[in-house]
Amino acid sequence: MSGLNERTLRAIATVALSVVSLMATGARAADGDVALDTPEATVASLHRGLIAARQAHPGTNVGERYRALEPLIKQTHDLPYIAEFALRKQWPALSENDRQRFVAAFERLSVMTYASRFKNVSADTFKSGGAATVQSGRAHVLASIARKDQPDVPLDYMLEQKDGAWRIINIIADGVSDLALKRAEYQGILAKGSIDDLIEDLETQTARLQQ
Repeated sequence: MSGLNERTLRAIATVALSVVSLMATGARAADGDVALDTPEATVASLHRGLIAARQAHPGTNVGERYRALEPLIKQTHDLPYIAEFALRKQWPALSENDRQRFVAAFERLSVMTYASRFKNVSADTFKSGGAATVQSGRAHVLASIARKDQPDVPLDYMLEQKDGAWRIINIIADGVSDLALKRAEYQGILAKGSIDDLIEDLETQTARLQQ
């Protein structure tokens, strides 16, 4: 170290601080400050985490973004509720083991979908639509996704409060309900096959998104 001049030492220190800052950003995406005390805070936490994961894991490494986003998505979304609601018709007849297997596969696909589709987000991607509309323990938070040379995509997040925490239970993008799409898709598979067929389909979708 004695052979390095002061300018070089300052440059090394700057690079080191930048690396530490980047690592901290990635950690926040995984398990940092996720606020769930208001509907707006939950949606804002989701957006911040998606941006942080993109900054910490740029490029095409979907696996790294998956690992960074998994805690965030599970905290900001009520994935077990969404999974059960999508199979509400068949849910009572499923064994506990099949329920757990389905929820696990659904959670993996949900996280992988975020990791794959939100790989190019930036600080300007998400726009807030104002304060939440709250009624009967549920809330709607409006936002939008900016697209270059195209109209913004409107988002309507539906959240439900449980034990003082607000979590996302559905997202309506450009007027289309994600939960309604899932219910129609899953019911179609179960109409012709079994819960094993549905789980296999979810796992296939997850593997395809990881490529």
